[in-house]
Amino acid sequence: MPERDHDISLAIWDLSTPVVVGRRATLKVGVACPSACNLAGTRVNVYDGAGRRSGGGALGSSPWPATSALYWVELDIAPAETEGDQAWRIEATPESTHVSTTSLVHVVACKPPEHHVTVEVVDNKSRLPLGGVELRLGSFRAATNEAGIAHLELPSGNYEVGTWKIRYEMVSTTVHVAGDMTIHLELTPEPEPEQPYWM
Repeated sequence: MPERDHDISLAIWDLSTPVVVGRRATLKVGVACPSACNLAGTRVNVYDGAGRRSGGGALGSSPWPATSALYWVELDIAPAETEGDQAWRIEATPESTHVSTTSLVHVVACKPPEHHVTVEVVDNKSRLPLGGVELRLGSFRAATNEAGIAHLELPSGNYEVGTWKIRYEMVSTTVHVAGDMTIHLELTPEPEPEQPYWM
């Protein structure tokens, strides 16, 4: 009885989102076989929502560091032509002993950035800067550094601003970006849980 073809899996990372209309994007694609087969040279292609090939390459000869068999490649993707939601189909086509596989990646394409926005975040009780705060401004993402500061390049428009940091209450607000600006946010620590009466 012939041996069954091996299934493979895809991993996708290092894709900055949103992507910018008119600018090439990059991402990394890894392909692995549960039997730890050597997949070097496997062809990986990326197709846009209309089915047009927008990027591609072959897996390298060495697995990703700290893995035994995740073969990978960094791909350049042709620029998006229009704003809005995009769906990219990524297809890996290995040799005949493995089953081809595909994965969908959903991204947002935006117009080119026009303004530099600085976000400063502090603890509203201690007044100390807060590092490691995850920030969302519309489709854009960033995180504050140890000085409690994050920098973003944004097109003009209105943005819903959201924050996340463990042990702090989330902040949600709206800002209008029409030029270079600084946004100051204050995060409130979550209250300490009350001890049960028997403690």
